[in-house]
Amino acid sequence: MDSSAKIYIVTLEGQTFKLRFIPEESPTKQGINMQFVMQGKMQDVRDKQALADKIGVALQKKFGDIGIMIDYNDRNPYENVISFIVPMQSIASLLMKALKG
Repeated sequence: MDSSAKIYIVTLEGQTFKLRFIPEESPTKQGINMQFVMQGKMQDVRDKQALADKIGVALQKKFGDIGIMIDYNDRNPYENVISFIVPMQSIASLLMKALKG
């Protein structure tokens, strides 16, 4: 994980996470990677996936009204991280809306 990224503390779905934003480095996806870092790792992968689903729904509700899309990052290598990607096109659209007023 990028240790130079600024860390924010957020609470979603009743849990507190450290949140960091880093560039997505995948050759097939461009955007910003949102990494929700948990205090420890979950023992059961199904519990982690259920929490990721809940966080994804919460993010869709918060970001949908302003036109930001998110994609679950299923290639996240860290056991204590739930990761989503904000696609570059979504970021560009938001910036263009602000520029056009």
